[in-house]
Amino acid sequence: MENRQNYRRLQLGVGNDLETGFQTLSFLIKNPEIAGYLRHLEVHGSRSVSDGLDVDFNTPPDEPRELELDDLERLKAAIERAGFTEGNEPQIVLHMLLQRHVRNLLNTSHFCHMAFKQALAALLIAISPQLESLALFHVGEPSSEAEDLALLTMLRRANKNPDSIPYLQHLRQIIFLPDDCSRGNDGFYYNIAEDYHHRLNLVRRLPALKSVSFSLASWNNEAGLPPLPKSANYSEISFSHSNLAGNESEMCYIIDSSKALRKFTYTIGGRAQPEGGKELDLDVEDNVSWAEIYGNEGLESTEGIERDEDTEYEELWEGEMEELDMNIETPPANISLADFPNLKSLGLGVHTLCFLARGIGPDRLDAKSFSLVHTLPASLQSIRLYGKGEDGDPTLDLGNHQPDLDVDTLLEKLVAEKDARLPMLKTIEGFDPVIPRGKEVPECADEDHPLLWEQPKGWLVD
Repeated sequence: MENRQNYRRLQLGVGNDLETGFQTLSFLIKNPEIAGYLRHLEVHGSRSVSDGLDVDFNTPPDEPRELELDDLERLKAAIERAGFTEGNEPQIVLHMLLQRHVRNLLNTSHFCHMAFKQALAALLIAISPQLESLALFHVGEPSSEAEDLALLTMLRRANKNPDSIPYLQHLRQIIFLPDDCSRGNDGFYYNIAEDYHHRLNLVRRLPALKSVSFSLASWNNEAGLPPLPKSANYSEISFSHSNLAGNESEMCYIIDSSKALRKFTYTIGGRAQPEGGKELDLDVEDNVSWAEIYGNEGLESTEGIERDEDTEYEELWEGEMEELDMNIETPPANISLADFPNLKSLGLGVHTLCFLARGIGPDRLDAKSFSLVHTLPASLQSIRLYGKGEDGDPTLDLGNHQPDLDVDTLLEKLVAEKDARLPMLKTIEGFDPVIPRGKEVPECADEDHPLLWEQPKGWLVD
């Protein structure tokens, strides 16, 4: 029982723990029955290096670590079982792991550190058949050279041929960590340009994958080629404390990539601005003007997603496109929350709730005929309301657009009539106590401002 608890979770890249990580790897290789206890692995770090990719791992390190012959042979066998068998891969990965007392090994900005950590993480994954969740920094792009990046190589191969490998078969959750050393990760602004498409394309075909999540993500013009529509096994997608305002189509691509979306979460707040499913949680009203919610924009349906990257798709995923249904459905002229008959859980700002329930398109209900209790899907079981009683952010109120709805009255009527009209709706949060909506940090704030959000310390998964 003690071993089961001690080896259930493992962190790499937090402080100078890589040497401890190697000792743990050696122990688990020697005791494979204990390796079966590992369920969660966290790999923190950065892809930024200061010394370039000028380290030659084809040759042994100057001062290799000393291992007993049996331990060395077990390590070589583990490298082979992890799939590193092509060309010089076995000796390259071995030389990465045999680094000891290397001047730059503990300096996270040096390539020796990154190479060692990726090789260490890759082997830990390979010997842990019951791994369920993985939190990892940006390990590289699907199309980049990966000879010296073992974890990137492993993920690329696993995603390409997910049924041909013995590891990652039970992985259900992936947490994409923000880059620790990114110049944009200053703890104050939404400045971390996230490569969300690149990262999703490394894992989307893993067989048991259910959930993917990002935090502190902002738009990136070089985020990569969007995943193919209905090509991903994940059914739960989360962007928390993030800001993709003005580039919402990026989220549309990601939503569209899921074969069967069950839950989507997108929340803002915690940082400042620099210059079809079953669950929907959008706490974004501090990022949306009332001109969008109550203006003429609400009368027009959104246009379909344009896809002009077919040539690039064919180059990257030759053969995969033939297996998928690439026909994108024509978006309806009118759409509202009532068109989601399986929706069970909903979390929205109160104005956004009314906007989406009222509908988008030329037949949007007018203020006199609109009623929340008559327009929400009958499948709803719970609603979480953000910002009841709060006005819109005055910095976002463009023009003279004012609400033409009495939102508080609509909410009170919803509560009063839900048992008769929506019998499955048992929980409504956000009345008492009120749940404040997510708010962005004022640009004039200092580093101690109460709205600033930081990644929680300690384990990301209990």
